[in-house]
Amino acid sequence: QCPVYLLTGEYDFSCTPEDTLRTARRIKGAQAIIMEGLGHFPMSEDPTQFRHYILPVLDQIRGHE
Repeated sequence: QCPVYLLTGEYDFSCTPEDTLRTARRIKGAQAIIMEGLGHFPMSEDPTQFRHYILPVLDQIRGHE
């Protein structure tokens, strides 16, 4: 089994939070995370805020090894 994490910015209009939640519901065990205050390119929009969301995901992935 491979963990699936879907991260989407609150203001992402290319892949909306609604799209992400709908997709996550169709993938058994998937986790959807809506990143508040961020858009489609969170890593360049606000790297500090993006780290708040991505680091816990990376920690969880490391725990699955």
